[in-house]
Amino acid sequence: MAKQTVIHEVGKILAKRISDNKVVASAVTQMTQFSQQVQQDFLKGGWGNRDLYVINSSKEVSGNVRNAFFDLDFMAMQQGVKIENETISVWEDENLTVSDSGTVTLAYLPLSKVSLTNEDGEQQEIDSSSQTVTVPEIFAAKGKSVTAHYQIEVEAETVEISGEKFSENYYFEIHTIEYDPKTSKIYSDLYIQLPKVNFSGEADMSFEAGSPYTPEIGYRALADDNGKIGNFARVKRNPDGTKGIKTDQDETTKSSVDIGTTK
Repeated sequence: MAKQTVIHEVGKILAKRISDNKVVASAVTQMTQFSQQVQQDFLKGGWGNRDLYVINSSKEVSGNVRNAFFDLDFMAMQQGVKIENETISVWEDENLTVSDSGTVTLAYLPLSKVSLTNEDGEQQEIDSSSQTVTVPEIFAAKGKSVTAHYQIEVEAETVEISGEKFSENYYFEIHTIEYDPKTSKIYSDLYIQLPKVNFSGEADMSFEAGSPYTPEIGYRALADDNGKIGNFARVKRNPDGTKGIKTDQDETTKSSVDIGTTK
């Protein structure tokens, strides 16, 4: 009989993109879910049309991972793209006060036009090639407040949202720890290894005041040519707390499994 343990920790995750071995890992997950469904069709017959036989098929393994921190790698996994470094333009906004010289000074150099909004809600677009913008007195007098909207050029890490690209396949591993219920000490490490998963392209981002955004991503495991989807692996801890790695094991008896490699 296998050892009974207690699990009360989340699972850390590691995902390795099969195409180029890009590794995405997180030790700050809030929820790591593993779900298995099996289709059952029942053969019925006799009085009462009772169940006589069950046909089990279509085993499906899927789940969700929710991270405590925002991670751009999660977005790239969903979109099926790589993170790129690009120069892009973004909009900047500032609340400024018109100086005695009838100007406002922007924090950044605008690309072209600057849109100003005065205290009455009126707007005026002004051409500017410098950070100092002259404000018409009829629009906003000295000492009055204006809001400036303008585009600036910045360096950015980007994740493309493309209607023609979808998530690639990854090796996926969930790692948690098991506690001995008698001693409350760590008894073993539990790994859920799924050699080929595809992450869901569905994304739901909601930004709410006072509530941190915790990204969540779903996955679906795929079977190999032999029908294997993955495995549960328990690695016992040694008395000193280290993992049960046998350093004196003969090379010929070592496992030939290369963790994270698909065939």
